[in-house]
Amino acid sequence: MFKVDHTKGESTFEQIKPGEYEATVVNYEQKVSSTGKNMVVVDYEIRSDVDQPCQGQKILFDNFVVADNTLWRFQQASKAAQFPDGMEFSNYKEWADAFLNKPVRLVVGEREYNGKKFAEVKSLKVSEASAPTEIKISDDDVPF
Repeated sequence: MFKVDHTKGESTFEQIKPGEYEATVVNYEQKVSSTGKNMVVVDYEIRSDVDQPCQGQKILFDNFVVADNTLWRFQQASKAAQFPDGMEFSNYKEWADAFLNKPVRLVVGEREYNGKKFAEVKSLKVSEASAPTEIKISDDDVPF
């Protein structure tokens, strides 16, 4: 059934380098920061339907901390997601639900943690690619 082969266990992903990437918001969690503030932690996936490096890879843990001096990040992300000017949300979960699955353009830098380098979202822009098309699958398309 399965035979372990360590030569096939090497990662095939290239490291995400600083630059701009078309991505989709794929997940979020509501958490509390180390300073006790509420935050929304967002994960992105680099779009595979756009010709660019690192397709399908994820950029994780983009923290949106709920504080007066960090609300600009929510505003920047809302503009990137093309929420209408003046749109109101009753809470940050409602905002995160609306942000989920939105196409955005990420400006990515690097951060170091425990001696390893990781991709870090520095800012968000409006996507320059057309929105991903929705794929419709019917029961006839599934072999089981």
